[in-house]
Amino acid sequence: MGGALSIRGVTKSFGGVRALQGVDLEVAPGEAVAVIGPNGAGKSTLLRVAAGIHRPDAGEVRLDGVRLTGRRAQDVARRGVALCHQVPRPFARLSVRENVMVGAVARPRRTGTAARVQELLERCGLRSKADLPAAELAALDLRRLELARALATSPAVLLVDELAAGLTGRDLQQAIELVRSIHAEGRTLVVVEHVQRVVDELAGRALVLDFGRPIAEGRPAAVARDPEVRRAHLGAGVTGAPARARRPAARPLLELAGVSAGHGPRLALRDVDLTVHEGEVVTVLGANGAGKSTLTAAICGWLPARGGSLRFTGRELAGLLPHERARLGIALCPEGRRVFTGLRVEENLALGAPLRLPRAELAARRERVHELFPVLAERQSQTAETLSGGEQQMLALGRALMASPRLLVCDEISLGLSPRALDDLYPALARISDGGTALLLVEQQARRSLALADRAYVLARGRVAYAGPPAPLLDEERLDTAYFAETGA
Repeated sequence: MGGALSIRGVTKSFGGVRALQGVDLEVAPGEAVAVIGPNGAGKSTLLRVAAGIHRPDAGEVRLDGVRLTGRRAQDVARRGVALCHQVPRPFARLSVRENVMVGAVARPRRTGTAARVQELLERCGLRSKADLPAAELAALDLRRLELARALATSPAVLLVDELAAGLTGRDLQQAIELVRSIHAEGRTLVVVEHVQRVVDELAGRALVLDFGRPIAEGRPAAVARDPEVRRAHLGAGVTGAPARARRPAARPLLELAGVSAGHGPRLALRDVDLTVHEGEVVTVLGANGAGKSTLTAAICGWLPARGGSLRFTGRELAGLLPHERARLGIALCPEGRRVFTGLRVEENLALGAPLRLPRAELAARRERVHELFPVLAERQSQTAETLSGGEQQMLALGRALMASPRLLVCDEISLGLSPRALDDLYPALARISDGGTALLLVEQQARRSLALADRAYVLARGRVAYAGPPAPLLDEERLDTAYFAETGA
């Protein structure tokens, strides 16, 4: 079933940035290979070149000896190469079944499209959720849906970009087991990954990229011990966040009292009490499906609360639309970045600023963002799609800061980022806080966010399982207990 994938001498530039520089990768039929390295190394670009989304400036891609380079992405998919994206973006209003149907129709099988779709729903653990809108799925099920859509094209080669992004603990293990079983059917597998556990469990060989160049190749365990690889991937090796002075108690800025919210008939958030004071950093942790994204949606107005009170600077938020809450001073840096990939960096930043902002003030705010993230100044004329994952996250943060918010809500900003990229990102968050902006960090990077926070909350099954100082949660056993707390029905 698996195909032989050959990538030879591939070079790709975006403006003045060389994302790939003469990369070679040979993958035998049925083999599993990981591509690893820091953000900006060119890993995702390599997958997109292989999938036909990007056309290389030099070099070629072949499948079983047939040249794919120059073909459109849909033709590459029909030939047998499927890509699972780092951030799943299904058709949100279509059902899970209809999303899988889109891929199956593109490459129908003799068994019939409907039968094939039902088979894939069973295969990927989505049978019970087949008729739900894709917008209602939690992180693990979104990853399952992304895999099911890719499998619907009956690929010989499966390319998986950041399987672990947004997944932890039991959810991550289930995702690993699903991909392992897909590979065991004989498909060729190429995975881009930061999490060593995923690489060790799925791949027999690893290629390491840094600044678009291969720097090592071999067995994953041996490659992980290579000093050059460790310097490239881990950077300075920071495991926490920069130290900052704790602020004295200030007035409450955001106050939630007994808030419940959810999609459809299901409540994902139940009777939550939470407070963020002026200038404070608060982190919210929890397993996937704990209600973290529902919390951010309720605060920012994307989802109405079904009970309780949300107040900002003493004003009740019920009934206010997202743009009205933004005017009050609430800004969101969303999960998955959601930058406008076809627009230039400077255009993305401008979209974060209020309408009719005087030109001088617009320039001043942009300059402050450039001081935080100098790479955005260097690449302001490039389109956002040419940025690495870490640079896109900086752009998403910068766009939110263009609103000059009093409260910045950050939903999973560590999603899919390497340790080295986080070494750059967290000091910027500390500087934002030092400037007086309150931060609400809804995160999976527990150690870093706890090191930065003044206070912490843990959600479990939609309820608050812990509220208090961050230090006790640095004990992994106590954090695990809070994550999976029995909090009632």
